[in-house]
Amino acid sequence: MSLEKAVVARFHAKDYIFEIYVDLEKALQFREGKIKNIGEVLIVEEVYKDIKKGERVSESVLKKVFGTTDIYEIASKIVKEGDIQITSEYRRKLINQKRKQIIETIRRLVIDPRTSLPFTPQRIEEMLEQVKVNIDPFKPVELQTNEIIKQLKKKFPLKVEITKLKVHIPYEYVKAVNILKKKYKVLKEDWVDNGWIAIIEVPSGIKSEFFSDLGKLTNGEGYSEEIK
Repeated sequence: MSLEKAVVARFHAKDYIFEIYVDLEKALQFREGKIKNIGEVLIVEEVYKDIKKGERVSESVLKKVFGTTDIYEIASKIVKEGDIQITSEYRRKLINQKRKQIIETIRRLVIDPRTSLPFTPQRIEEMLEQVKVNIDPFKPVELQTNEIIKQLKKKFPLKVEITKLKVHIPYEYVKAVNILKKKYKVLKEDWVDNGWIAIIEVPSGIKSEFFSDLGKLTNGEGYSEEIK
């Protein structure tokens, strides 16, 4: 990536300013743990005190503030804890993406205790608007979702419920096992004489979705039973 498309990540500490050039998309992915290698994020392996003037930070200052002069350690801290420069338009895009992810997560996790049914995405959207929830484009979905559910519970009847299911899938449907493991949380699993046995956690909001997946993936030959 050229410098024309790079953005600045900025970090303040001990009366100093530290700036680095980063790839915006990859920097955000690094923050969320989707990218582990900070080398993929950095555009220029230098730390600046004024990036516009091209003024670099001295090694003595880096050592004083970060305890190291290792560019990767320093860049990791700047990207994780500093501010990343983005346009207002891109910020709106990130918020909309995060909002959709949060709505889907809430849909999976909660049910209406009055009907024992999950909420529709449209209803969750309405509740978020009524509570005036603020979406942080940089904060992980899981952390925000927990806080938002707490806010929603103050105004609306919500119930977070997780069901544990014992699942059996015959050997001939081994592909179904991989698909289910990617989509649902497997607590325990084992291969036995007649197939795959597992204990799976399924949010009550998507229990019917799980049963549908299990039936389709195994042609109705897989089965499950609820663990009380």
